[in-house]
Amino acid sequence: MDNFTIINLQALTGTIAIILGFRYWIQPRISKLSIYEALLPFIFLNTFRYLGLTFMAKEQFYDGFPQDFLTTVGLLDFTTALLAIISLVALKNKWRFAIPLVWTFNIIGFGDLVTAFPQFFGLKLYNQNLGFIWLMFITYGLVTFLSHIYIFIRLFRNLKKKSST
Repeated sequence: MDNFTIINLQALTGTIAIILGFRYWIQPRISKLSIYEALLPFIFLNTFRYLGLTFMAKEQFYDGFPQDFLTTVGLLDFTTALLAIISLVALKNKWRFAIPLVWTFNIIGFGDLVTAFPQFFGLKLYNQNLGFIWLMFITYGLVTFLSHIYIFIRLFRNLKKKSST
């Protein structure tokens, strides 16, 4: 089996597993929580995006690898981590600008992933010796991607709820 098939099978299986875990165990526990409380664990997951700076660490990738891609991924992940930390504190303290801050965090973090994933595949990174980066991509990358989707769902529901009152 080639690496492209393997990584796609892993992504498909991981997506199904994460959705089932969310549906069976997480959603029932958070569905009745306020937006401030419900978003906390999903934003917390993204505080670890500082790990993306690994892309910028010397000797993590072979010579000749596109440095602009590595730098962009590293800096956007780090920015997302910082915004997640600030958003987490703002939500926990119910600051009046917490929800707009979460929108900013989520747009930047999701935008990072939806641009990085196609580049990952376009550069055929799955055919390189990625070591830990492969594991990060296929687990943590997938979890953070799906967390952004849930955050958007809750943010849009919150908008709808506010506009109907």
